[in-house]
Amino acid sequence: MEDLMVEVCGPNGTYYKAFVKNVHEDEILVSFENDWQPEQRVKFTNARLPLPDQGKHRDYRDGENVEVFTSSNEKEQMGWWPALLKMLKGEFAVIEYSGYDSKYTDIVPLERVRPVNSNPPIDKNTFHKFSIEVPVDLREVCQDEHEHAEFKKHIGGGCVCFDHQEGTLNVLSLSESVIKRASMLADMHLRNVRQKLMLKKRTEEAVQRLQTMQSTKIRSGYTEEFRVRDDLMGLAIGTHGANIQQARHVQGITNIELEEDTCTFKVHGESQEAVKKARALLEYVEETFQVPRELVAKVIGKNGRNIQDIVDKSGVVRVKIEGDNENETPRQEVMASLVRGGVRYMSIKLNNQSQLHNTQVISDLVTFSVGKA
Repeated sequence: MEDLMVEVCGPNGTYYKAFVKNVHEDEILVSFENDWQPEQRVKFTNARLPLPDQGKHRDYRDGENVEVFTSSNEKEQMGWWPALLKMLKGEFAVIEYSGYDSKYTDIVPLERVRPVNSNPPIDKNTFHKFSIEVPVDLREVCQDEHEHAEFKKHIGGGCVCFDHQEGTLNVLSLSESVIKRASMLADMHLRNVRQKLMLKKRTEEAVQRLQTMQSTKIRSGYTEEFRVRDDLMGLAIGTHGANIQQARHVQGITNIELEEDTCTFKVHGESQEAVKKARALLEYVEETFQVPRELVAKVIGKNGRNIQDIVDKSGVVRVKIEGDNENETPRQEVMASLVRGGVRYMSIKLNNQSQLHNTQVISDLVTFSVGKA
């Protein structure tokens, strides 16, 4: 849209950067840079085309009339102010703003100085315009400028804007060739817009149907809700969420929700059996056994062999032996902690509340370990 940039004269004689959105009988509709002012109509006589890019600094002379890109205060939008160049100092210029009640001198970088813009005011022949009548059912989507990006690219630039009041898509350009290409591609562009709109609606309908089906399955199926202790959540979720993914692939499971703040799982499925199977993969609990100090070594076994037997035969996933120095109150027994795929014994962690019946198995294994020694 840069080729449709104009400079609009403000009430103080300063010219501000703006962009042409539409052309009328003796006015243009413009939007301002950074939207510092709302869109508004401007008379042809108050707008002019900008100067071409100056590139490197040109040679200025003392006493030359120039324009300076500045503002009267930090809150005001910057624009081109008329000024008199008083003196050059390297890459800076001493300038004097003219045409105001009082004169004001300032020092500014040369990059913010340019020659006076002598372009005449624009007129009805400055811009070429082509209007495309937009069907009513496409007007809402045509308000999005991104819908016309490819069309604008193929016609070679210019401004492509939708007019809400007239219901037209207006193509504006300084080049007549752009308008010719727009007239040739207009019908094709509207067909593409319609096809994309239909595809979008079908996608939204499919998503809606899928959500409805999932919601129906959840409402008509089985649900179990359970909490996992915060320090066991890493085990429950699994590496990169592996346990959750495995539970979701259980046949008959329709959805699994996790409320991380409360460490709460909600498992939804088509049958109670499926829900319980998925829950067994996610639920980890802990249980503790007290072992007399003199029997701890026997429970552990040589090189931890007895502990490994407990892990292998009971479903425990982690065993922790806690000594007296790990607790505030001294005691004569040692806490052996185990975690299994859903329970914790001796202190032992386990996975699944439903496996709590294995407590007797572990108790027997502990007794057996002591007996072996």
